[in-house]
Amino acid sequence: MIGNRRTKRLKTAGVYLGLIAFSAVLLFPFLWMISTSLKPDHEVFTQVPRWIPQEPTLDNYRNLLTRTSYPTYFRNSILVSVITTLAAVVIASFAGYSLSRFRFRGRRGVGILILVVQMFPAVLLVIPLFTLMQQLGLLNTHLSLIIAYGTFALPFSTWMLKGYFDTIPTALEESALIDGCTRTQALRQIVLPLAAPGLVTVALFSFVLAWQEYLFALAFTRTEPMRTLTVGLALMQGQHGRISWGEIMAGAFIACIPAVLIFTFLQRYLVQGFTQGAVKG
Repeated sequence: MIGNRRTKRLKTAGVYLGLIAFSAVLLFPFLWMISTSLKPDHEVFTQVPRWIPQEPTLDNYRNLLTRTSYPTYFRNSILVSVITTLAAVVIASFAGYSLSRFRFRGRRGVGILILVVQMFPAVLLVIPLFTLMQQLGLLNTHLSLIIAYGTFALPFSTWMLKGYFDTIPTALEESALIDGCTRTQALRQIVLPLAAPGLVTVALFSFVLAWQEYLFALAFTRTEPMRTLTVGLALMQGQHGRISWGEIMAGAFIACIPAVLIFTFLQRYLVQGFTQGAVKG
């Protein structure tokens, strides 16, 4: 008995040590980024790397926000990501609901087509979408980025929500329709609250996709007022004849904050959706 307990404790300790080591590996780049953002230029490159800056400074953040176009990049990324997220959630809700509830000719083909679109890698669609945006006169606009990001967010989002809608009993909607609700009201008041985990997942996926995307942002935007964070940070390397790694790390750290905060905020609702989304008889 004592031997079994000792073995279990050793296994548990081994699991925790493995998780700690794995977490340390994942956190190392993030912590080093924060450390570098607080270092003056002469401390960034030293023979013996230091975790803790000897002369910590906020000059990198101050210069980034006052002497560069970083605030513009940040504002553009927020605008594009938020609109992409809202559009993906709204459109995918109606599309997923239609595929889940309505029986119409070609329904199966539409579902397969959505899956096929999801299989295309982004790099294959850069030139076709670039040509399309050029013909529509949308190059160097935020709308071009929103359309491009929506192209990749909607297939996954639609199928994700369709799966959640399939698990919700149709009897609930039928009762609402009998009570006088329209189909849209039944969707908004009955179905969507029960599909909260799916909505949160779609919102997270769409926001992160738009927030971190680089290829389309580089191809579709040409001027600083239109650029997003990913492109702006990349182009900061070598500006003014030098590379200020402290400022770049400061910019990368600030860029991580919205995604982390939004995920933390929505995670609570994700858990609530799983625990409160049950049907009560």
